[in-house]
Amino acid sequence: MMIAVSMSLTSCLKNDSDDAETVSYNETAITSFSLTAVNRYIHTTSKAGADSVYKKALTVKNYPFSIDHYQRKIYNTDSLPADCDLKHVLVTIGKSTYSGDIFFKSVVGDTLRIYSSTDSVDLSQAREVQVYNSSRERHRSYTVQVNVKKDTTTGIFSWQQMDSDAQGVPAGIRNDAKVADAPETGFRLTTDGGATWSQETLNAEESAALLPTGVVGYISFPLDPLNKTMYHLIAGPFKDNDYMCSVWRKVTVDGKGSWSCILNLPLPTDKKYLGHLPSADHISMAFSDETIYAILDNGKIYKSKDQGLSWQTDSTLNLPNGATDHLRAATDEEGYIWLLKEDSGTLWRGYINW
Repeated sequence: MMIAVSMSLTSCLKNDSDDAETVSYNETAITSFSLTAVNRYIHTTSKAGADSVYKKALTVKNYPFSIDHYQRKIYNTDSLPADCDLKHVLVTIGKSTYSGDIFFKSVVGDTLRIYSSTDSVDLSQAREVQVYNSSRERHRSYTVQVNVKKDTTTGIFSWQQMDSDAQGVPAGIRNDAKVADAPETGFRLTTDGGATWSQETLNAEESAALLPTGVVGYISFPLDPLNKTMYHLIAGPFKDNDYMCSVWRKVTVDGKGSWSCILNLPLPTDKKYLGHLPSADHISMAFSDETIYAILDNGKIYKSKDQGLSWQTDSTLNLPNGATDHLRAATDEEGYIWLLKEDSGTLWRGYINW
């Protein structure tokens, strides 16, 4: 994909007078961007209550960067921990064949500072980086944005009780997702409590007999924002089975795709079968830090780190006091998980950091 984009850019930047035997030196582009060294400053508290801070190197390979050549943006999809020192970062920048020097523009003026892989750069805010052609007659500008998490809490959820009319509450938290009967080739789905319905299709080898019925848990999240690729998951009880949910997934590109059942056939007969999502009358789903959370109507929580293929009980999503049952969950655009206790209307917002 990166090669194809680079070739497209190369073609666009050639002069009209260029022919097959002429090499153009006007082409320029950044072809890769990666972190080389980032320090974390981690706060800890001893059993005696003493505070301390220690430095730890970030595992930078876990945070790859993407380049959008058309919008000229460079960014990471997996957010860095909030305790990273982004004012002193080493980066490695790759460039196209006939590109020349690379510069970072000052955050307070038009001054340019030449890039060096051994000099630290301040990436605590969005920065403009410019790459020039070999003759320095032309340049291409990109905006580098390093995404970071919101707080330094590690490994557990921090919850905040919100007002009932709080801003930013995901609309889906108050609406059930439901599956309704349709021809054998598909089903009807609503994610807004029945206000609108979509006609869904199954992959050719799938059986509608394994579809969940009635109210289902539903979650969707982007797999590749640049290619408009989304991942969708539904889960709920199904016919002639009282101990495990039927889980289905769909990958869409530009909104087009069909559903596949995740259950392995034949179905296990042992109710202690590991890896399944237990059956429940109501399931709410949320997505955070590459993990799908399923909150059952009895207050138990399961998580899947492989997009719904397998499930385990979870102890990190510690529910706030009073959140025991009748729960609905949803994730907002900033990655916060919201909880609504349906019978009382109590609302919480939480976020996990690793």
